[in-house]
Amino acid sequence: MKTIFFAPAIMLTLASLLSTAHAQTPPTGRAPQTPGGTRVNVPLPASDAVLTADLKRILTEAAPQALAGDAQRLAQLNADVDEFKSRTGVDAREFDTLAVGARLTRLASGAAKISSVVAVARGAFDAGALVSRTRAAAGGRLSEQIYGGKTLYVIAANDRIKLFGLLKTHVSDLAICVLDRYTLLVGEPSAVRAAVDAAAGRGGRVDPTLLNQAQTNGNLVAFAGNVPAGTFAGMDTGLPNVDHALANIRGFYGSINSTPAGIQLATTLRAANESDAKQLYQTADALRQVAPGLISMAGEKGKFAQGAINSLKITTRGSEVQLHLDVPQADISALLRAL
Repeated sequence: MKTIFFAPAIMLTLASLLSTAHAQTPPTGRAPQTPGGTRVNVPLPASDAVLTADLKRILTEAAPQALAGDAQRLAQLNADVDEFKSRTGVDAREFDTLAVGARLTRLASGAAKISSVVAVARGAFDAGALVSRTRAAAGGRLSEQIYGGKTLYVIAANDRIKLFGLLKTHVSDLAICVLDRYTLLVGEPSAVRAAVDAAAGRGGRVDPTLLNQAQTNGNLVAFAGNVPAGTFAGMDTGLPNVDHALANIRGFYGSINSTPAGIQLATTLRAANESDAKQLYQTADALRQVAPGLISMAGEKGKFAQGAINSLKITTRGSEVQLHLDVPQADISALLRAL
């Protein structure tokens, strides 16, 4: 059960947007757009994983729909957005899209770690007001650094924080940089500096193939990534054949979309060759079949997990394995009430 959703779980915590094109002159008060709502000239540095999110739609449509029956949790989401603003000066509601880039590394312990995270937020925001709020919010914990002609506002957070009110993570130092009138960089200081370099044509830039695979194209979230060789090798899951199957994953891409009926998650896992993909498929399908017996959660969580297993579809084509999951609105609401 845990392993079936391993890749989607990684994707949901990763980052980025789509391939760059020549910037266009935007209408007054709006960030530049390409057809389909995607943004141009997203300055992501070299990354192993990228994710695009329609931030405005998440906050104004998807989240209110998912939490329609739980006013308390909807209020908490708004409170989390407000808290991020009060701690950093950044108001998630001012932005249209969010693109994130990250590196995947293997620790000496054998665990896979997500690092070098940087978010690129696009929208028409008041840079002066944002900087003023950041200075006021951080107080004595703020340092200002000039890098590549841009100012980095570095907050010594050393705490858990919900980035843009959505993603809980622990940060030591959080850097904020106004790149231009439509673009804000937020993330680890070294990653933000790399993004400044990428915007100026210096240093490495994210693989255009990943950016193409991570185009939202009307979806709520899109993601893609390359898995460095050895990242998942030797992981001890405690389940037969799973360790080798995970080691065969070389990349992934997919999307998450909100519909009136619920949430759709589509994920494709890429193996090195057709033989490895077949083994990955067989392992995932076997886990799907035995998962009901492994589910130990009770109540609403157990019902949600059982429903997810029942609706999960796994197919294979060439060197790829596709996973498709439909989560009905009623199941989402039930799970949220149980958390």
